[in-house]
Amino acid sequence: MRRGGLHCYAASPLRPPSADDPGAAWVELPNALLRVSVPTLVIWGMRDQALLPSLLEGLETWVPSLRIERLPDATHWLLHEQPERVLASIEAFVASAQRAR
Repeated sequence: MRRGGLHCYAASPLRPPSADDPGAAWVELPNALLRVSVPTLVIWGMRDQALLPSLLEGLETWVPSLRIERLPDATHWLLHEQPERVLASIEAFVASAQRAR
């Protein structure tokens, strides 16, 4: 079995800190590198157990032109669970971005 992708996660310091592992707490990046300056759509499954909805808090600080669509009945696999809704959200977002030009 290939595990390269998993080893990448294991080696990354970008994880929540704990008492015995500082994780990402010691990583310092300039604010300019963290800002997203293009209109951005985030579609989030509110029942995701891997990426908790609390991760959305404060996101607008780093992504000023942000639209968040929360799917209350979706999990981590929202594209598989609600493909029509995800596609409709993306299409509407792209259309609105084109009209704004």
